[in-house]
Amino acid sequence: MENFISIGSFPVKMVWLSILGSALIAYGMLSLKLRKEPDKKQILDVLTNAIVICWLVWKVSYLLLHPVLAFKHPSHLLYFNGGETGIVLGVIGAVLYLLRAAGKRELERNRIFYSGILGLSIFFAIYYGAHFASEKVSADGLISLFFTILSFYLYTYGSFQLKKTVLSMLVTALFFSVINNTPLGGKKEDAAAVETVATGIKPGNKAPDFDLKTSDGESISLSDLKGNVVFINLWATWCPPCRAEMPEMVRFYNEHSSEKIEILAVNLTSSDSEKEVKKFADEYKINFPILLDMEGKVGDLYKTVSIPTTFIVDKKGIIREKHIGPMSYEMMEEFVKAAQ
Repeated sequence: MENFISIGSFPVKMVWLSILGSALIAYGMLSLKLRKEPDKKQILDVLTNAIVICWLVWKVSYLLLHPVLAFKHPSHLLYFNGGETGIVLGVIGAVLYLLRAAGKRELERNRIFYSGILGLSIFFAIYYGAHFASEKVSADGLISLFFTILSFYLYTYGSFQLKKTVLSMLVTALFFSVINNTPLGGKKEDAAAVETVATGIKPGNKAPDFDLKTSDGESISLSDLKGNVVFINLWATWCPPCRAEMPEMVRFYNEHSSEKIEILAVNLTSSDSEKEVKKFADEYKINFPILLDMEGKVGDLYKTVSIPTTFIVDKKGIIREKHIGPMSYEMMEEFVKAAQ
């Protein structure tokens, strides 16, 4: 589940602020650890570059994984990424860079990898600790405790020893395997009732019913779709992120519409144009219902501040997720799993 704060009308994910804060603290502590090392600056520079490379590969991997969509809609590169596959590619790219940089700068590889693992351990200890403090998810507390112990061990006893660093990596992999495959990992539903923004509809609430006419004149109500997982997507034709996510939604619906999954694209027509909506639907070949919120009633009912905003409603009519911002195909698959 994602939390947001608003800077003006622009939603900012709290998770990004948490990542930034944790990264700065980890960088500071690692810098303190290396303060007496003659190659401190080089090590920190190389690790910083590796992180940037990992992030860039993760973002650009969308182009590698979905070349046709990226070519047709270049703006997707701004809003989407390669998902878990992209992360793997990013890590591979970062490791290859570290190996090359170590040789080019005549740095000991064990010193670089030790520093990298220590920095990541401190980062995860702080990040998951902050998440546990805000969400009270037991698995996050266990992960934070694990990385706190690992960080302390590496900081005080590891000291550039490659064997201990590799052992730490293996123990970490084993720990995450246990967390992900036992009840210790918890369930996403446990946090479903936590509010995603300061105001608005909360996950865990019953989705308010509504009845609107489609762009074809048909009347559809949310209650008619009980028994299906429903995406309530509030959008407008003038919204760039809405345009970016629409082909992803069309592709998702093409492949999953037979699985009791529905998408209701609620156009905020009170601030849009019915003519533009029909033109937009033809251009993007939208194959799910477009509902016209002519008076802005549904937008007000769901207290929508920023668009696109999507509510994922389970088969019992309960809101399980609230997502602000564009969705990718992979994100929609994850939302469906959480709503099952």
